[in-house]
Amino acid sequence: MASLDEKWKAVDNFKSIVVDRERDVVRVTKELYDLHSNREQLRGVTSSCNYRLTIPFAPHMFGSGKTTFCHNYLELVRRFGDTFLSKFASDPSRRAFLEKLKRASMFYVNLRELEPTRPIEENRNLEWAVYYLLYRSACNQMGLPFMKPDEAYRHIPLYPSFLIPELRKTLGIPSDQYLLIAFDEVGVFDTKATFFELEKNDKGVVRPYNDFFGIISQLCKEPDLFFIVVGKSKGLSINNDVAFGLSRVILHFISLSPLDASSIVEFLEKSLLKTPTQVPVCNVLCSSSFSVNELADSLLECTGGVPGLLTRAVNMLLNYIIPRNQPFISKEECLTCMNDYDFRRICAEPFVERILNLDEDRKSVFDILLMMALYRIPSKVDNRLTSESFLYDAVTEMGLYRYPIDQNTLQILIPKVFVGIFKKDPSISSLENILLESLDVEPVDCFFYSKCRVFEGIVALRLVLMLSSKNRNELRELLCQLSPIWKQMKLPINTISPIHYIKSVVSSRETRNESNKSRRTFANTEWNKIIRETLYLETIYIPLDATSHSPDIIFKLQSPVEPKVLTVGVACKGRWKSEGIGWSDIIDEAKKFLDPVYDQVLSSAMDYHHCMLIIVSTKLSLNVSNELGNQSRCYSSGMFIGNDSFKVPDNCELVILCERDVQMLIDKEILNGLERAFHVSHNPTFWDFGLDLLDRIRNSFLSWQ
Repeated sequence: MASLDEKWKAVDNFKSIVVDRERDVVRVTKELYDLHSNREQLRGVTSSCNYRLTIPFAPHMFGSGKTTFCHNYLELVRRFGDTFLSKFASDPSRRAFLEKLKRASMFYVNLRELEPTRPIEENRNLEWAVYYLLYRSACNQMGLPFMKPDEAYRHIPLYPSFLIPELRKTLGIPSDQYLLIAFDEVGVFDTKATFFELEKNDKGVVRPYNDFFGIISQLCKEPDLFFIVVGKSKGLSINNDVAFGLSRVILHFISLSPLDASSIVEFLEKSLLKTPTQVPVCNVLCSSSFSVNELADSLLECTGGVPGLLTRAVNMLLNYIIPRNQPFISKEECLTCMNDYDFRRICAEPFVERILNLDEDRKSVFDILLMMALYRIPSKVDNRLTSESFLYDAVTEMGLYRYPIDQNTLQILIPKVFVGIFKKDPSISSLENILLESLDVEPVDCFFYSKCRVFEGIVALRLVLMLSSKNRNELRELLCQLSPIWKQMKLPINTISPIHYIKSVVSSRETRNESNKSRRTFANTEWNKIIRETLYLETIYIPLDATSHSPDIIFKLQSPVEPKVLTVGVACKGRWKSEGIGWSDIIDEAKKFLDPVYDQVLSSAMDYHHCMLIIVSTKLSLNVSNELGNQSRCYSSGMFIGNDSFKVPDNCELVILCERDVQMLIDKEILNGLERAFHVSHNPTFWDFGLDLLDRIRNSFLSWQ
């Protein structure tokens, strides 16, 4: 039997192709053109001074495609010249620039090789160290011998006008040809800054990136010279002194977003094995019964579309399949491999080192970031986590990823392959564990399609804790008082389970297509299948998409005396309008859940199966409140509500929580905070919620553990 190391190997088997970088190429090209057209301002030749030097910069984590983008940028420019860049090139001056850019030369420089060097008087001079690194890298790239530092210092004075001609001569690039220099691994200044004498700001603080980008700003005055800078960095924040201080440089952040399913399909179809036959990767992994689209969905489910993780996962699958000479026959078989703990561990190992070695300050906000990932709370680029740091930077420092929603809005992405390793960390709290497990069981479709559903998510997690808590719980006791059926159920449940997600319940007449992709949903005539085959006991579910045909939360409880079962739906009515929800809203919720469940399930289930709908509303109308007497109430089988317009079916109950008792699930301050946030936007950002509110939500979870 093969050992684990033999079964799961990440040996490089194929030549990957760069996909889904059209938007990044267009933005970078625009920034390079702005430098080209405003270079005279930098040189002080013109009196105009409205241009601020902008450098394309990618401060992303390992595996996001930074280095690959650098190496392939000019090839992508040539590939997209007549398509995605055609609009950019509609102006004659831009078209001339683009044609010349297609013939440019790329010069790649790894800053890991930066180090202090002789002569003694310049030993700690960062500018000379960068100059010498450029010269030495050019010689190495061409396979030429290079001068020792002392000799080079006498030959190449510390002026761009001397350095750049020397580089062009060494690289064999004519003086009128564009030269694009790509600096990689800029994060070395997090540790190497102490090697050099650097400038201090008025507070006496050293900012090594100011000095570095200051050097670049001087080099940018040279004609036909351009720069891209990439690298993960703790010290380079998105809005620190680099942008506004000594160097007068603006950094344009290249998004380098994770790939979606269609881009992964293209990646699999165009990436070829490193064999003489150069077979497409998908032909090796897919059988006639397992399509490339299903393979792409599986890889997206596992890796979140992060390019480095995707490439590593594909290599591991190839190393598993090729010796067997038998492709995968189903999506289930492929996912079984990728869900294997050792597969995930080996796939994720190079990527998760940073987050496993966080300092206490960063660890303290990990659960906040998990909540943001699970509840789909996006953030703006300039949202502050604290007065001293930005949320964007915290995500970078912690080794997590971001999925761009638009140019200035991002969503935190935690690939599923990370979850198992995080859970093995002894410092992970029980709350973080629940959040991680919930992310792990969530369908990947949620990330790309579902909207922010914070209210339902908070209530669902509080229900998990309420049902499993072994301590006295007022809400559980209230439901026992209101409902004889609830009182018969086995509580607390055995384990603290994560929040699960199920296929959405839609009208059978509605389309189930999303972007030409079949959505995996139930028809509203399939409640029998949902309850009997899909809902597992003592597990909290949220339907994948918010629809008008199912409650927001569903779970199933069991009586200690078999086989009595209670299926519970929870309708979370986040109505922030002044009048609150009325009887018509409540009856709509009852008709879409209690009626079809009775017709399809309970009518043939004798007396062992029961159903309950709980209405959790942030605000009830005056009519509803008056009829309830400002008390929570349970309407049992045969009772009428709303002027006798709805009769509760047999073996069913309808529970309406009054506003006071709703606060057992979600307290008043959190409700007020949600009301403020959702008043601003239907999909509020981190800024709209605020750190104080997210802290309060976190503490509300901790109080029930």
